[in-house]
Amino acid sequence: MRRTVRRAVRGTAIAAVTSGLVVTGLIAPGSPATGAAAPPTPSTKAAAPSAAADDPTRPGWTLQYNENFSTALPTSAPWVRETYANPFDTMMDDNGQWYRNDYGPAWTTAFNSFHTYRKEFTFGQNGWLTASLSARDWDRNGAIEAPPSITTRAQNGENVAVMNVPDHTGGAIFRPTNKLPDQYRIEYKLKTVDFGGKRDGSIDYGGRTNGYSTTGCKTQHPWGEGSRSPGWTGDASVPYCEWQDVRAGNYGYNGFHFMTIVDFANPAPRNNHFWHYHRKVLMDSFSQHPDRVGGGTGGRVCNAADNTYYNYRDSSFNTVNMWISGMPNWNPGPGGLAGNSQWFMTSCSGGVAEQQLSSAAELQPELMPNQYYTFAIERDATGYTLEASGNFARAGQRTLRFHRPFVVNGNPIWHYNVKASEYDGRFNGNLVQNDTHGSTTWANQWPAGSAYPDYFVIGDLYTNVYEGSASLTDIRLYTPSQQGAPNLALNKPATADSQCAAAEGPAKAVNGSHTGGGTDKWCSLGTNKWLRVDLQSSQALRRFVVRHSGAGGEKPVWNTRDFDIQVSSDGTTWTTVASPRGNTADVTTHAVNVSARYVRLNVLNPTSDSDRAARIYELEAYAS
Repeated sequence: MRRTVRRAVRGTAIAAVTSGLVVTGLIAPGSPATGAAAPPTPSTKAAAPSAAADDPTRPGWTLQYNENFSTALPTSAPWVRETYANPFDTMMDDNGQWYRNDYGPAWTTAFNSFHTYRKEFTFGQNGWLTASLSARDWDRNGAIEAPPSITTRAQNGENVAVMNVPDHTGGAIFRPTNKLPDQYRIEYKLKTVDFGGKRDGSIDYGGRTNGYSTTGCKTQHPWGEGSRSPGWTGDASVPYCEWQDVRAGNYGYNGFHFMTIVDFANPAPRNNHFWHYHRKVLMDSFSQHPDRVGGGTGGRVCNAADNTYYNYRDSSFNTVNMWISGMPNWNPGPGGLAGNSQWFMTSCSGGVAEQQLSSAAELQPELMPNQYYTFAIERDATGYTLEASGNFARAGQRTLRFHRPFVVNGNPIWHYNVKASEYDGRFNGNLVQNDTHGSTTWANQWPAGSAYPDYFVIGDLYTNVYEGSASLTDIRLYTPSQQGAPNLALNKPATADSQCAAAEGPAKAVNGSHTGGGTDKWCSLGTNKWLRVDLQSSQALRRFVVRHSGAGGEKPVWNTRDFDIQVSSDGTTWTTVASPRGNTADVTTHAVNVSARYVRLNVLNPTSDSDRAARIYELEAYAS
């Protein structure tokens, strides 16, 4: 039967990230670098995250929703056939013109050889979350052969949602029902994941290969890599099994989207190439088959314990990529695909996003569900922060955080503007396809006046690659709690040990601005570097925010590495309330609970390289 031969795999085009901030060490989730990095825990002996690590309190954030799956999901929603009467776009949506221009009439025949069905249901407080599933009906008789599912169950004392995708032609995701706020933090706990990678050193386990069933063929049909991509004929009329194999060979890979921010409403599982043009920032896995790695390195993985890279081929293939989408190639050429540049962030890059496949960490699925991983994405007024916490191979228990401003050196995060007022049209362009069977121009892909509100996606987005299962819980949405709270240090009298130049005095650190260029900061080259602010009366203090070099657009390696924050009632006797060590973050937040009139920042080690200047773009103090 056709069904026994038509099992495809979900493939991820490797994600990339541009970074502006990296934080490593034992840091509470949601808190930028505030403490010293602990020695790495042995890779298979680390203790499970403590109850404190699961505390939903996040300094500076107010919890709006918390879905813990204690209530069964309304899974009885019907499967409805997708007619594609209202495609999201005409480019690379499932029935997109791009494929017809590339492959010709034979592609339409391949596309029409099966039917796609979707199921969606809302759940959670006020229906704030939506589950979206996709499946194929190979025989077009209304009966889905291998439907994916999302169910709930008890696991290790918690309730979890279980995503199960038994065939790579299906998909299952969580997304918000409505657009996210302009500024937010979204996070969840990943309890188990089984979408490929090695287990106990082998890519073959549990009767599967790289997470895929060994039954029948599994290919990317009908959304191939492009007719001129190597490794296949490029002829859309060939039988299903002759398309690119996702289980092994040159295109063999599996994966899972830990969390993605996309630029359109109501996301649902679609073909993998569609997503490469609609993502803003992303954390995903990329579990390559050894055939795909071949004789090369397979990319590189960062060991956050010592900030050195090792080859992907030497890993367990359970990697975590933390990245952003940049500008697209406006004219990919015949047989090519539309897609965006990819920029990866790791602690090894020193906070710089690089256009080279670089994984930030390596999961240890064998430790789950006794141990779990937390993934989070934040959006503030300046950019996005990606965060992953857990017991990583080689690096041990730690939190990795990377902040990327919306634009760095003229390179933007794709469609970053959630409001028209955030963007002036400078990156607009026309997407042009001149191909064997047709030419099309899609004009004004990022015009002035456009807006792209954020939506997150968690799960298996792809309907022509990826197969497996995962469980998760505690999907949480936060909004900033400090909005409207006054900065108590704003424009207060400030003094310092010295300043690098006349335009870089201590007053610049309390002027309420950090985006005014390289002189919008306090800078010191003194032997003992300190900055003091007089709040002019005793204040109840609950939080300090320090904006370092990277927040002002300078090198992230110049972010203040080691420093103390002290308070005093009389300006003479000082009490240390925060002692960050090993910081590499652009912006750090420090929760306190004191009353004081004076605040002092003592810089112990100003940078992470040989530069000796301290650079503080802003020192802020808040009562909440």
